[in-house]
Amino acid sequence: ILMKRNIIEFLKFSTIGVLNTGIHIGALYILTEYLEVYYITASLIGFILAVTNSFIINTTWTFKRKISEHTNKRYTKFFIISTIAAGVNILLLYAITEIFGVWYLLSQLFATGGSLIINFLGNKLWTYK
Repeated sequence: ILMKRNIIEFLKFSTIGVLNTGIHIGALYILTEYLEVYYITASLIGFILAVTNSFIINTTWTFKRKISEHTNKRYTKFFIISTIAAGVNILLLYAITEIFGVWYLLSQLFATGGSLIINFLGNKLWTYK
């Protein structure tokens, strides 16, 4: 029963991740293409928007907690885990784009996939413990 719950939580977390990837990439694209913001800076802004949305939905839907319950402490932990995952994300984004010459939006998709496991396990085992 514990394994089933973990799988369901991972699937919910991943589903929310798809939504947040859309928010992240949408912000990245708009800021880079229309506002001429450097793509790394634009990705960081997109990340902050996506993390905040992710925190709200994962707290209430995935991990079934009240948003008012320990919100500051929980958001701080969530943000720390997300920042670690973002560091991995940014390194992958830079490497895939600059070293391998892949289009920055495609690079971002690969980089996002690389940080999913860090995000889920960190939040499951620390933020929502």
